[in-house]
Amino acid sequence: MKHLAFLIIFIFSLQYSFAQKKESVAESISSVHAQYGLHFPAADMEKRYGVSQFAGIALSHKTKTNWMFDLDFTYFFGGDVKIHDSLFKNLVNSSGTITDGNGEAAEVFTYERGYFLIANIYKILPVFAANKNSGLTFGLGSGFMQHKIRVYNPDNTAPQVCGDYKKGYDYLSNGIAFRQYIGYTFFAPKRIYSFRVGFEVIEGLTEGRRSYLFPIGGPDTQKRLDILYGLKLNWTIPLKKTKQTYFYN
Repeated sequence: MKHLAFLIIFIFSLQYSFAQKKESVAESISSVHAQYGLHFPAADMEKRYGVSQFAGIALSHKTKTNWMFDLDFTYFFGGDVKIHDSLFKNLVNSSGTITDGNGEAAEVFTYERGYFLIANIYKILPVFAANKNSGLTFGLGSGFMQHKIRVYNPDNTAPQVCGDYKKGYDYLSNGIAFRQYIGYTFFAPKRIYSFRVGFEVIEGLTEGRRSYLFPIGGPDTQKRLDILYGLKLNWTIPLKKTKQTYFYN
């Protein structure tokens, strides 16, 4: 909560400072965005994975009427695979370990990996008169989502979980995805200070894609509702400076 309060105060401080000196006009702006954030899982996603981080890049174009269109690619990753133990139940020995090719206990790690490719439309409402290009931001999007379990055996000493055998444990799933977003967009006169921050929810209507998974002894055709939600920060780089007109107060 302290971080959120600090962020809100920071945003309003920027707007107040801007309003004391300059006034901008709404204009069309093309931008590149670097993005990072944290997602919490829900629905079917919560049964398989824990909290994940994400990073990505987006390209956007804002019109003079403050509609903004963008296309973003987001890669997400995490280390909490909740079904890790059940994945290898048919491989472990009486000691609970997997025996590698040297007769030793193999180290086998699992990770969450996935990505989105989503086209979005946003509306910016300039709640402060001074900066017509910035304000509360509402967005909707749709696209593609995929995730799977990465199986990692250092040095590939356990042939049971190496090569193509990994696909029998990865629970590859994909399908269409939808995004809802609420946040704040700020286009600064000095481009390096521009950003967008907000809260998003992503729903993936996915389906298992492997024709055979070892843990279930057959194909994975489960239809899933994968939900992720959390905070997202975009560092925005406008491809041109915003225009400003000076006024006296």
